[in-house]
Amino acid sequence: MIVYPVRRSITPYVRFVAVLVALYVATLLVFWLAARPTAVDMGIMAAVGAVAIAAVGAVGFAAYRMRLIYRLPRVGGVSIAAFLLAALLILLTVWIGAQLLFIESYDVTVAVVLMLLAAGIVLAIGYLQSLVLSEKIEALHSAAEQLTLGRYHVRVELEDGDELTRLAGVLNGMAAKLEVADRKERQLERLRRDLTAWIAYDLRVPLLSARTMVESIAEGLVTDPEMFNRYLRIARRDINVLSDLIDDLNDMAQVDVTGIRLERTPARIADLIEITVEELAQTAAQKDVKLTARCEPNIPPISIDVRQISRVLNNLVGDAIQRVPKGGSVKLNAYPARNGALIEITDTYEGVRPEDIMTTFKLFFGEDDVRSQTQETPRLRLALADVVVRAHGSQIRPQRMGDQGLRLVFALTRDGAGANPLKRGM
Repeated sequence: MIVYPVRRSITPYVRFVAVLVALYVATLLVFWLAARPTAVDMGIMAAVGAVAIAAVGAVGFAAYRMRLIYRLPRVGGVSIAAFLLAALLILLTVWIGAQLLFIESYDVTVAVVLMLLAAGIVLAIGYLQSLVLSEKIEALHSAAEQLTLGRYHVRVELEDGDELTRLAGVLNGMAAKLEVADRKERQLERLRRDLTAWIAYDLRVPLLSARTMVESIAEGLVTDPEMFNRYLRIARRDINVLSDLIDDLNDMAQVDVTGIRLERTPARIADLIEITVEELAQTAAQKDVKLTARCEPNIPPISIDVRQISRVLNNLVGDAIQRVPKGGSVKLNAYPARNGALIEITDTYEGVRPEDIMTTFKLFFGEDDVRSQTQETPRLRLALADVVVRAHGSQIRPQRMGDQGLRLVFALTRDGAGANPLKRGM
């Protein structure tokens, strides 16, 4: 959209003419009361004033409607030209009036000299005003040029209260928004690179493992039946991991495009916890991790998306199992909370630093972090779990429990309203 200067109506010019007429009448009245002139002098003054007012009106119309003096390249030059034009009109009016009204040429000379001095003073004031105006415009122009170069941290500081100061405020506001947008764009670019590195790593590891197992079987390197079945189980596990990763990527893409859609139905949290423990019991046993669950009996049925919340529990508990060392423990607990239930997953993982707790659910991370994710569930699953919980009106809160491990907690409410997962209550 292109914004042009506003072409003002004729109303301001009509007001300008009204002011000139009022000035003309006031001048004649003051002349009559102060000088008590003769009828001839009064006529001369009236004629000179009428000519002066007509000339000022014509020049003002040309400057306002035809914008002649505004064609100058600098605003300061426009201001000086306006002051000079006004001084010349005043000087010409006084000189003509003095020629017609004064008898002595000496008096005419004195009046003209004084008017020249007054015109010089007007021009000096106009020049000073143009300097102030030019300084403000130069500051705005310099800031605008910096913005075009991508330096969005630039700001303009004007202490006056005129239109240019308000314009500087608008420019500063625009620069602040551009700075935020540029920062977000840089973050998104960094996140895109991190996501690419993550996908390359987490798809390559299970694919390489499955390929190794299949090639070993195909080339006849595995002859023992027990080892043969073990290689098949590993290959099937890796293929399932790849399938789950692709499903997670597809779900995350759908979340970005259309947002997550919940199909709420009343459900018992105890049933979901029981199913989660059953599905992950074998995984925990293989890693020698003790998996336990406890659900308070007085938790009411809650309207949730059963499939999505089951996925959340599976992702969080599965991640905890993969995260804790051999011989550790993972607990899945549910407590009654205000208007719903409080879900808690605790483990004995001590590897996370207190300052890194809030980054647990970050989907995007640096390449060094990507290379270190050799024993962890892909972060994409954690990010998806957090998206689902947020859609249910809560948020997963990670907490470090001293030297005892990590605690993840979130709340589910019966009506889907926002809940504080850090507070319990009946």
